[in-house]
Amino acid sequence: MLKIQNNYPLKNKTSFNIGGVSKYYFAPKNISEIIKACVFSKEKDIPIFVLGKGTNILVSDKGWHGIVIDVSEHLTKIRWIKNKAICQSGALLNVLVREAAKKNYLGIEKLAGIPGTVGGAIVMNAGAFGQQISDTLVSVEFLFLNNLQREKYNKSQINFSYRNSIFKTESCIILSALFNFYNDKSKNANKIRLESLLYRKKNHPLNFPNCGSVFKNPPNISAGKLIEDCKLKGISFGDAQISQKHANFIINKGNARAEDVRKLIAFVQKEVYEKTKIILEPEVIFVGDFETELFKP
Repeated sequence: MLKIQNNYPLKNKTSFNIGGVSKYYFAPKNISEIIKACVFSKEKDIPIFVLGKGTNILVSDKGWHGIVIDVSEHLTKIRWIKNKAICQSGALLNVLVREAAKKNYLGIEKLAGIPGTVGGAIVMNAGAFGQQISDTLVSVEFLFLNNLQREKYNKSQINFSYRNSIFKTESCIILSALFNFYNDKSKNANKIRLESLLYRKKNHPLNFPNCGSVFKNPPNISAGKLIEDCKLKGISFGDAQISQKHANFIINKGNARAEDVRKLIAFVQKEVYEKTKIILEPEVIFVGDFETELFKP
């Protein structure tokens, strides 16, 4: 019998510390339980949202009207075979980065400090300082939600691009992934990892709840610089504020609502477009229903 919880508060399950309740919530211990939860959703005719560590998402104040399947509670194993790693989707990206670097393997050391799970990082093709998680990815095993069939895609089938992959639109749940890292003869991997962590600590507003980078970088310029050049640092809607430390971060100063954040995002889009004719595309994923429309010129 699955221990599915009703009216589960999502606020404390997101790095923004924002969001309403989910009608149903479940943290599976294995693939069999994932399948059973999917069958439950079909019987109830409700949508599924797959949750990792709740980074890079904004959950509506109205919550989620379906079931949340949280892979980060139990599906967290990482198994090493020499320089290859097999990771369950709920494994923390930072743990994978740390273990690889300490084993003197190169390939993802610059991703140190990016919060969230391996599965979420694959969906978004997370990256930093010219490095992306897809660089070392070999294959991904996942479950199609329409027929509950397990499938494996090689890297070439996933259509990775900047902050994007086929998994952003495919109706599926990532189960695990295989990575192949490079031997670091110079033994600099951990040094680079620590430098990346130090950079984030110095330049990102880590002392406030946030979702990470809010907007994708347009070609040849950073979203943060565009926002800063438009003199939008410090602008607030309620307790949602554009960080004074890094303009591509929106922070929760205490009691921000999801709608406050959404309004701030739309406001930034409008101001930047009117001054530069560049439309900033959100990197953050919106979960649930919102009243505020994103800006469209």
